[in-house]
Formats: sequence, C-alpha cells, structure tokens
Amino acid sequence: MPVVSETLENRLTDLRYRLTGQRTPEPSVVLVAIDDRTLDGGSSASAQGRDRLARLIRNISDSGARTLAVDILLTEAGDPDTDDALAQALRAIPTFLASAARFEGAPDGATAGVLLPQPVFRQAAQIGLVNLSTDTGGIPRYIPLLLEAGGEIRPAMALAAVLSYSGEKASFDGGALQIGSRRLPLDAGFNLPLRHLGPSGTVPGISAADLLRGPQPDRLKDRLVVLGYTASGVGDRFPTPFDPSTPGVEIIATTVSQLLGGPGLWRDDTTRVWDAGHAVLLTAASMVALICLPLGAGAAVVAFLVAGSFAVITGLFATGIWMSAALPLICAVPPSLACGGLRYRTERRRAHRSEQAVRALRRFQSPMLADRIAREPDYLLRPVTRDMQVFFVDLTGFTTLSQKLGSEGTRALLSRFHSLVGEEIEGAGGSVLNYMGDGALAVFGLAETGEVHSADACIGAALALAQKLEAEDSFARTDGTPACRIGLHSGPVVLSRLGTDTHQQVTVSGDTVNLASRLMEVAKEERAAIVASGEFMQNVMTPPGAARSAQVRIRGREGTVQVHAWTVPDNHS
Repeated sequence: MPVVSETLENRLTDLRYRLTGQRTPEPSVVLVAIDDRTLDGGSSASAQGRDRLARLIRNISDSGARTLAVDILLTEAGDPDTDDALAQALRAIPTFLASAARFEGAPDGATAGVLLPQPVFRQAAQIGLVNLSTDTGGIPRYIPLLLEAGGEIRPAMALAAVLSYSGEKASFDGGALQIGSRRLPLDAGFNLPLRHLGPSGTVPGISAADLLRGPQPDRLKDRLVVLGYTASGVGDRFPTPFDPSTPGVEIIATTVSQLLGGPGLWRDDTTRVWDAGHAVLLTAASMVALICLPLGAGAAVVAFLVAGSFAVITGLFATGIWMSAALPLICAVPPSLACGGLRYRTERRRAHRSEQAVRALRRFQSPMLADRIAREPDYLLRPVTRDMQVFFVDLTGFTTLSQKLGSEGTRALLSRFHSLVGEEIEGAGGSVLNYMGDGALAVFGLAETGEVHSADACIGAALALAQKLEAEDSFARTDGTPACRIGLHSGPVVLSRLGTDTHQQVTVSGDTVNLASRLMEVAKEERAAIVASGEFMQNVMTPPGAARSAQVRIRGREGTVQVHAWTVPDNHS
C-alpha cells in the first residue's frame, strides 16, 4: 500500500504541476550551460580540457558574478599544470564544487563514501553535495540540505552557495530552515521539498560558448552563477513533471532559486497533520452522503466532494502548500465503494420488492392507477373533480347463462369476459376501476396527459368489445339481443378513494356516473349493444355510423336525454 500511495501521490502531484503552470525563478540566479554548441557538436568534456574550463570560470569572475556553483565532479587528476591553472581560476571568485554521497551497496542505508574533487581543487574552493532524492519514476522530489557522508555532516552545494551569496546565517529549527528572514519548512531528514519551475530552460541561461569569447558583465554582474553540463549525453539528466529529460544542473539552479526566496513548496509535519484531517473529513462526508441520500444522489455528492477536494489542494499547491492528494482518495474511496455497493444491493432488493408490490397492485387496480399510486402513495387522499368519459358494461342474460353453466363454467365465462374488457379498454388508454360480477366500470381521460380524443378512444373500445363478445359463441344470444349492454356518458366526476384506512379502492362518483349506468337500461329497452349520451357524442371527433338517435326518459331524472344507439355492431375502424 505505501508504494501504491506514493506512486499515486507522485502522479497527482505531477498533474497539479501541469494544472498550476510554470513559475518564474529568482532573478539573481543565472545558469551557464556547457551545451552542445560549447562542445563543438558533442565532443566530450575531457577533449575540451580543463584549460577551457579555467578560462570560462575566469570570464565568469570578470563578468562580476558574486558566487559560482560548479555542478561538475572534478574527481579525476589531470595534467598538474592544467589543474593548477584551474585552481587559480577557482580562487578568483567564491566557488563551490560538486561532491556526491554514494549509497550503493551500503549496509542499512549508510553512505558508502563520498566522491570528492581532487585535493588541489578542494584547497581552492569549497565543496557541497549535489545529491537529489527522486521518486520511483526518477523525478527529483526533495533536496537533502544536510547529509551524513564520509563520517561528516555535509551541506548541499546549493545551500552553501546561497549562504555565501547572501551573506546570511542559516539555522535549522522546528523542522524548518531559517535563512535570514526567510523560513523554509522542511520535510523529515532536512529534506527541502523541490518546487519544479517549468520545462528545461525555465531558469535564465547563457551558453558557455559565449562566455569563452569574453566576459558578459551585463548578464552576470552580481549574480549567483550555476555552471554545469546541458549538452546531449553529458552529465546527469532527470525527468520532471514538465519535461522528460532535464539536465541535473537545472535542478541545482532551481534549488538555488528556491533557497534565495523563489517559488517553493511547504510540506512538513504540519501539512501531514492537515492531510490526516482532510482524509478523515472527506471519508466521513462521503460515508454520510452515501448513507443518508439515495444512491444516485449520494454518488454524485461523493464525486463532487472528491473533485472539490482535489480542486482545493490544487489551489493550495499553486500557493506553495503541498498537501497530499493520494491520502484522502485512499482513505475515502474504498469505504465509499463498499458503502455504495452495499447501498446498491439494498436498493436493488428494495426496488425488486417495490416492483413485486406494483405487479401485485396491478392485479387489483388498473395499470395506470397502480403506477400512479406506486409513484405517489398520497394520490387522491383528497378527492378531485375531473371531466372524463364514463364506460359501463354488463353481459346480457347472465342469470340464465350462470344457471346453465354451473359454478365452474360461470367462473370461466366471467374470466374470459373480464379479460376482453381489460384488453379493449386498457389497450385503448382507458382504466377499469371496478369489475362487478358480469359488469365493469371504466373511465377514459384519467392519465392527465391533456388528451383531447379520449371520447374517440372510448367509443372505439366499446364497439370493439361489443363486436368480440358477439363473435364468441359463449356470449352470443340466440334471441337476437346483443351479447352486452354498454353505457357511455361524458362530464365531471369526483375521483376519490373509498374505504377504510386499511382497505381502499379508487372509484368515481357523481351524476355523470349515475347517468352512464342508467344508459344500460336504455340499451335494454332499445335492444341496443351501445348507448351513448348526446354530451358524450359532442366530444367524439369522428362519430361512427349506423347509429340511431332518440330523446328518451331516464329513470329518476326529469325531462329527456338525447341518446345514440348501436344495435348490431359490425366491423368499425
């Protein structure tokens, strides 16, 4: 897990570098690069000779540079006269030479030794370590400012050069480096978190080839100069968040800039405490969201929290505060996934039970009503008045049929009748509210979809149902009367729940319902299969033909009512 955490943190840190962009180095630092042009197209450093290096350093000194840091390991002995000339050049300016602690093959991580410049150069200049602390991908993350090497505590070359250049004193106190008025927080082991500034070339530089032609006081006066190789294939190179290959001397120059007050990073014990608090807070908030909210909303909140968390620490990174991006994710994501998975299983079981309940409800209510009640359990707690088409139907001569068929035959007959009623009415968009033995009550216009042709659907369903009942021998009459009687009427109805708190049903009531029921009596008197009121037919866009009209009296009502009757239904489209 630590390896996974470190790798994830490094990748997320590189992403933050790219998101926050390039930074401007401290202007006092200038890089003198021994580049391809200096080496005449890539010849080796030894071929150039230390005499040219001595001339280069003299010209840097003559340019008015205040301090020089040389990122070149002068470990091998050369020609005595040439080495003496180079030593003389080094004495002309406060110079710090590179040395390197070697860890390879050492037991328990102790240093195996130190690569030091030749004695003649150590007498002419001071030395400092140029070791870098890299991650598993080779990207430098820290600069060890103090390191035990060769039995001594040795400073980093960048730190020694900065103190010489600024004339300030340094002290280590409370996990921080104090240089004059500048306080630089350190991570464990006197490690300075390295703030990469940008791609190769971000630190202002000058080619050594130009300096070999003569001093450059306009570019180097009063500067701290870092000298080293940038030529292809020469010197150490490292990947950075901005560049796949950056010369090591640029990393040293970046460190010098940071120590002089340039852009840096704050990562120490305090930020690690903040990391822990951030991880706990993000984990707790994510768990609360997943537990208290519906799964979809909870997952969206968790995604928002994670994105917001990364946005906040990216904003802090832009100001120089390096908080961990990996730790909150590692702490929050696994329990969130586990909790989300548990919620998903729970909600799936709940949804399955709800689907079962709706399927069961559909067996006792029309599908349209069942779906509505499932979505809105409080539907029709208060009655509402709506304009609807009311549809009553019953079988003709059912008493005689039931006596002839017996109980089992009657049950089969009613089952077939109810199936036909449901198929035709619900298939046309209506809702069957009640099955009443050999009859049924249905309405059209319940869906509240703004449908204006529900009367057409209603009359179409009535004609189709009457035709199907007439076509089946079990329902057809031999005395010439229709197999069924249907009453259709339009008008306002009261839609409500009836019953007790533990057993309720949805139904309609009102004068419209009563009149529709009475129209079946008119159908019996008129020997008709379907009787529709004049009010109903006013709502029909395309009235079916073969109907007769009459003014009839309705039992219990004053005056007459205009009706339209269909005696023998044929194929209607």
